[in-house]
Amino acid sequence: MNLQKRVLILITLVFFSIGCTSTNFAKISTNEYLPKSESAVLSISSGDSDLIYERIGVVFVYGGDTLTKEQINDSLRDQAGKVGADAIIFAKYKDIEPSGYFESFGSAFVDFDWAKKHGTGSWLMKGEPSGAGLAISYKDNLNTKKEVD
Repeated sequence: MNLQKRVLILITLVFFSIGCTSTNFAKISTNEYLPKSESAVLSISSGDSDLIYERIGVVFVYGGDTLTKEQINDSLRDQAGKVGADAIIFAKYKDIEPSGYFESFGSAFVDFDWAKKHGTGSWLMKGEPSGAGLAISYKDNLNTKKEVD
């Protein structure tokens, strides 16, 4: 009995230390992108990119105050890679108002209510997101420098 209690306590502590995360994705672009391979490393930036890109959508990470920045970044990368993003920009952590963040990067035709109905993931999470970022795809053909004759 004593051993069973210790095992149960240990398992409970492991679950609390891992932290439960959930991601939501609100699509902005009408274009489709192939998912990135699991080995692809997506960059994350708190600012804009100097390269030309298309906004694919907004990724939200839920999981409470126990999540570290690294855990949030891993969840952002995982979800963004699934939708074919090359990078995440305008990353933000803690104290995020979802509709305000989404509307900052959405379009005139897409709003947060639309995202809750048509986005992926569970929009039933309670509380504020722990992290958010704008998933983007670089426009390779426009980013390459042209040779000068």
